[in-house]
Amino acid sequence: MSFRSMIERQAAYRLFSSVLPDDHAKQFSADSYIDRLPILHGPDCRVLDLGCGEGASRIRFEQQAQAIEWYGVDIADSPEVAGRLAEVERVITFDGVNLPFGDQCFDVVFSRQVFEHVRHPDALAREAARVLKPGGAFVGSVAYLEPYHSRSIFNFTPYGLMTVLGDAGLEVSELRPGIDAYTLIGRQMLAGPRFFQVFFRHSPVNMLLEGLGRLTGLANRHRNFLKLQFAGHICFHATKPPATRHDSRAVHDSFQGTP
Repeated sequence: MSFRSMIERQAAYRLFSSVLPDDHAKQFSADSYIDRLPILHGPDCRVLDLGCGEGASRIRFEQQAQAIEWYGVDIADSPEVAGRLAEVERVITFDGVNLPFGDQCFDVVFSRQVFEHVRHPDALAREAARVLKPGGAFVGSVAYLEPYHSRSIFNFTPYGLMTVLGDAGLEVSELRPGIDAYTLIGRQMLAGPRFFQVFFRHSPVNMLLEGLGRLTGLANRHRNFLKLQFAGHICFHATKPPATRHDSRAVHDSFQGTP
């Protein structure tokens, strides 16, 4: 039996195969979705950074397209918010569940390593879906096999993430492996030395699995599956289904409580 056949016979592979991308098997991050933003959603889309922390993503988004209308939201008290050096325009404080925006007013909701810190992830995922326009995207990353960090509460398995997003009414289109778990464990053991940051692009276990996959002739989808088994982070892309004829709700393009 070939290595490929062994993978395809696994129940987990059959469960996730429809959301495993086959375009490439490179290590991914939430920021990789920012690079794709102008192509997928246009240069003048409206973006919400859900759990924006210091608000640093605004610069990254505007580097891709200056016409992007960026908003950030976060709770009042978190280590990341405490690290904010100055007031950031269009950053709004919320209660951790109820987003202070009208229905269907964002093209993209972006969330980088936030949901493992959220006390009520199902409720917040439903809110993310509510504020998205039909056809809009919820993208980002969550912890999978990462050790405890910064008041984290939950870690998500690939199946758990698909379940939470699916129950919120979103359609998961892809799951991609982020940095591998062993690198994150090493960083935790050594109290986070800066040289570990280099592995957020190419971490050791991912490079090992990439080499194994190429040696055995595995397709990109199979290599993504292998890497996902050992991922510290899972990157995700989900969409809100387009409005149907039966959906008569008006699109509310006004904001509640914004500057």
